[in-house]
Amino acid sequence: MILNIKRERFAMKKLNQNKQMFIWGLKKGIPILIGFIPISIAFSVIAVQTGLSKLECIVMSIMLLAGASQLMAVNMLSVGAGSLEIIIATLIINIRHLIMSTYIMNRLKNVPIWLQWILAFGVTDETFGIMSMEEDSHCNQYFFGGLALITYVSWIGGTILGTVIIDIIPTSICSSMSIALYAMFIGLIMPSIHEDFKVLYVVLISICINILLGIIMKSSWAIVCSTILGGVIGAEILR
Repeated sequence: MILNIKRERFAMKKLNQNKQMFIWGLKKGIPILIGFIPISIAFSVIAVQTGLSKLECIVMSIMLLAGASQLMAVNMLSVGAGSLEIIIATLIINIRHLIMSTYIMNRLKNVPIWLQWILAFGVTDETFGIMSMEEDSHCNQYFFGGLALITYVSWIGGTILGTVIIDIIPTSICSSMSIALYAMFIGLIMPSIHEDFKVLYVVLISICINILLGIIMKSSWAIVCSTILGGVIGAEILR
């Protein structure tokens, strides 16, 4: 009898701890929510302008959760890129997720593998940044689950909101949202430039390669080729 009571108390205590960690993950994700909603709104507006239906925009956000890749994909669609070019470019830009996912799952190594597969879907630059700065005692599936959930919901919610307001806001404002693509990529590279100024040289070289290749081939393939060549040259410069 006494043993059963102790077990129940231990189970309740463990449940409360897990609940607190999940809520803590949600709270830590609030800054991500604030940043994701404007970008996801811009994505859906740009995507609809490119020719995607509102439903396709929402489904894309539900299935991908990849802001930079989604913005790049709709931008490539606008210049007539085919599926192959978009897939290759997306693979290249998302290769960093291999490193981020490996790091996060290493911190969640006691989590069942099937749950790791589910949680890996929530790995973004932002969730990786927060997770990498958390204490080991906070790095469990409940904390990361809350963090990933608020990230996922904010991205989808912003996408849905964008499909609604596109019929309300003026066309001039909708058109200006295309700058969000460049703003996001600048936001991604600025921390690296701040850490190592040579990264700026890599960016400028990649831009020049893209301009030159754009003269002799389709702009969509120029993006893919300049990304690959820029990465190879960057590896040598940053060695």
